This record gives sequence, C-alpha cells and structure tokens, in this order.
Amino acid sequence: MNDINFVKLNCNKCLNKSNDKDLCSIVKQINGKYGCPNENCIEINDYIRNEDGYIGIVIKILLPDEKMESTYFVCDTTMASAYLEEIKKHSKDILDLIEPGDVLEIEEDGDIFYIGIKKDTTTFSYSDIKESIRNREVKLLRILTHEQFEENSFEVVQK
Repeated sequence: MNDINFVKLNCNKCLNKSNDKDLCSIVKQINGKYGCPNENCIEINDYIRNEDGYIGIVIKILLPDEKMESTYFVCDTTMASAYLEEIKKHSKDILDLIEPGDVLEIEEDGDIFYIGIKKDTTTFSYSDIKESIRNREVKLLRILTHEQFEENSFEVVQK
C-alpha cells in the first residue's frame, strides 16, 4: 500500500485538510505498516498548554490559508489560543497537562488546599495527587502553571 492509498483508506483527518501543505507526513514503519502523525492531532474540546503556560479548551480550529501559514487553535481563553508550533502539550484529560512547579487548587472534604511541588521527586508527588483526583478523593478546582507563577509572583528576599 502506498501513501495515497493509506490516506484514502485510513486517514480521514488528512482528507479533511483544506491545504496541501498541511497534509501529514505518512511514514512507513519498521513492521511495514504506514503511520500518520495526525492520528494524535488536536481536536475541538481538547485541552492545550501553550509555551507561555496558559491552559485552555480548544473551541475552534483555523486551518492554514494564504494569510496564515500554520494551524491556529482558538481557545475559551484568548491567552491560551496558539499556533500549532506554540503548543507545548495537549490532551483530552487536563491532568496530563500538569507539570512540576504548577500550583493546584484542590478541595478535600470541604477544605481548600494549594499544592505546588517544584520537583516531582519527593515522597509526595503530582502522580499521587492526580491519582487522588481520578479516584474522586479530591477535586481539582484550578491550575496555576509554573510559567504564570514565575511571571506574576513576588520574590521575598530576607534582610
């Protein structure tokens, strides 16, 4: 099977592209099968985290045209909207976007906690928190990314 046949048979995401430049780069894998990078593409209602650390939900996708060279993802918040190359992470699960240093606002038994772990190598880790959220033991209320924290925080210097 050649690349064109693969696209016709398997890759509806590529066939729906409006621009030849935006077609995927189908590759033949070692096992002889063809694979498409667009199989893991960003879709509407996915969460994205851009290079500046803003997180948003994709509400619209603008495909490249004669005025725009790259795909642009419009989010529920303007600060999170980004071009494809500016997106650091994406997922259908917001927990996948959490990185070491992010501050999480969580609720447990009616109490609100703010947790930020600079390195995920301590005995208490984001993996533990994420598992507690998935198990509904605690509720994730908000995320302040480490990029936003570093940009907007005041460093206290001891005199």
